[in-house]
Amino acid sequence: MNTPIKNPTLFFVLGILSILAGTVYAIMLIAGNSAQDGLLGIYILFSLVLVLFAVIIDRLLVRKFGNQKVNKVQFSFLLLIVLLWIIRAILNWL
Repeated sequence: MNTPIKNPTLFFVLGILSILAGTVYAIMLIAGNSAQDGLLGIYILFSLVLVLFAVIIDRLLVRKFGNQKVNKVQFSFLLLIVLLWIIRAILNWL
């Protein structure tokens, strides 16, 4: 049987970690004293739905194309984002 944990990818690992950390942080904020903290916790929970969709799409792509091809695309996407972030930092510095 091909389990999801057997074929980890970059977005799968980051998605699961962000879901776990976001859920814990959102629960702490919702249980807080102020209404602003509770509202921020609810916003975090709503954003975790998008992360869950990304993890589901990642698992579908791994099933269709394989683990290595999906990892190559995800790492190249991550490198593109880092490159754009560095370019922005350089242009803001000038």
